[in-house]
Amino acid sequence: MTALSQIAVRLDAPDPIYRAGVVSLLRPRPEITLVDDTAGPTVDAQVALIVRDAVEEATLRVLREIKHTSTARSVLVVAVIGETKLIDAAECGLAGLARRAAATPDRLLQAITTAARGDGYLPDDLVNGVLEAFSRLWARLPGPVEQRLTELSDREVDVLRCLASGLGTAETAQKVGYSERTVKNVIHGLQTRLQLKNPAHLVAFAYQHGYL
Repeated sequence: MTALSQIAVRLDAPDPIYRAGVVSLLRPRPEITLVDDTAGPTVDAQVALIVRDAVEEATLRVLREIKHTSTARSVLVVAVIGETKLIDAAECGLAGLARRAAATPDRLLQAITTAARGDGYLPDDLVNGVLEAFSRLWARLPGPVEQRLTELSDREVDVLRCLASGLGTAETAQKVGYSERTVKNVIHGLQTRLQLKNPAHLVAFAYQHGYL
């Protein structure tokens, strides 16, 4: 792979030991170029690689900042994470996740390249747990499901699939080819029509009824 096709990665790892470990894994890979993190998250980075012990509020703040101030896609390397925290992170723009104990060079590279091309990356063992978490979330929604069940248009399903993979409205607009205003209108229209509170509930609805 030539330098022109390298993926620019900004590393956010406050712990110096974790940081040194990730640098040693990624620096030899010709597909990756590490961006100086002192330049800020918006400079030249296609992917922001965030290394933490757990998904705490501070971690979510970092994800939200990157989502709102940068075009970089966020990949989280974390020691432990539960399904509920994973959903919270997805709402904040998370595009990929790797468990720190299993973060081999190849798995890190897979998560980074998957995020860079606009898709979501999740370890296989977490997928079933996330679906179960969506089911539990759906079970807590107010009112009978049957009253809100309605046929979704292709455009609505496209938007929901992007939300389910952790994309924000701007990224969704770019991926599906609509304007960001159209995407926001689709989300608002779905929430109003289905009487759902937020995008996470929309995704739960879509999983529950087989749209995703």
